[in-house]
Amino acid sequence: MGRRVKAPVKSAPADQVGADDLQVLHPERSLSIAGREITVREYGFVEGLGLRPLIQPFLDDLYALVNGRKGLPPLEEILGVLGKHSDLVAQLMAIAADVDPEWIHQLPSQQGNTLLYAWWTVNGPFFVGAVVDRIRGELAAEAQRKALAGPTSTQPSSSEGMEPQPPSVE
Repeated sequence: MGRRVKAPVKSAPADQVGADDLQVLHPERSLSIAGREITVREYGFVEGLGLRPLIQPFLDDLYALVNGRKGLPPLEEILGVLGKHSDLVAQLMAIAADVDPEWIHQLPSQQGNTLLYAWWTVNGPFFVGAVVDRIRGELAAEAQRKALAGPTSTQPSSSEGMEPQPPSVE
């Protein structure tokens, strides 16, 4: 009786081992937009903290879109929130791509969409992560409130059978 032989596992060449690690830690997308080579980078930690006051209304709208759902909303709904904050999004894309916001404003639709999708691919997890952190914080606070409130008291029995009964006459 023959036995099945497993195919050998191919390993990456030595010069490519860990090549994707940097992409995971600091994702970037390089692309050509309107004849210009640009790189869309992820916001750094401190940079993200500094952006917080500016992006809070955007985060609030994403939160409203995501809260109470199982999973992420469809892309069309996310695009609606991005559109509602179009000037802010153009500013955020300009920061991530190191270009002037005015350059983004003059882009034709297709090239603007290409840049938008690259920016969202790179930085969407930053925004979604902030929303998920908020939801987790709220869930933890609610669980803590319930724990501090202690066990709930039992409901009183119905009044039926609780009334004093007249003595039976026999």
